Amino acid sequence: MTRNWGLPPKEDNETFRQAKDKKPMLTLLVSAVFGVIGASVAAFSFAAARTGITDLFHGATLIGAIIAAGFGCWLYVWIARPRFAAHFSGKGDPFSSLVRFYARAAILLMTVLFIGHGIGFIAPNMLSVLLLCVSGGAGAAAAFQTVLAFVPHYEN
Repeated sequence: MTRNWGLPPKEDNETFRQAKDKKPMLTLLVSAVFGVIGASVAAFSFAAARTGITDLFHGATLIGAIIAAGFGCWLYVWIARPRFAAHFSGKGDPFSSLVRFYARAAILLMTVLFIGHGIGFIAPNMLSVLLLCVSGGAGAAAAFQTVLAFVPHYEN
């Protein structure tokens, strides 16, 4: 079983020589850092949403929180679908493309988190809580995406 983190199979010498361009250890490190950022955004978002509405994760408000978090999760998956496809196909991106994607995604995750926090000052509290749940779902999806680097690639 091969690991899907940029290391090519040893049988393919040409691809193995190109591994230095893919920088597998730096790819792993950057993926781990981005995973921590995604998990942190999810944790901060859900914690802030819980303080916005006292019993958010109980009763009827739980339904809205789940729908908003699911929307954020699937929105992130849709936006990052080329990266998810690269994980499942076993064909990684060049290191520079990966770093640019992670940088843009981290900035977007942090922006949605800060908008969710800030909108509570000018809009109803429920809107702020829903945006924080969207941010939490997107952060959870981002963290999950980085875990895929450890999933073995299956070849027929």
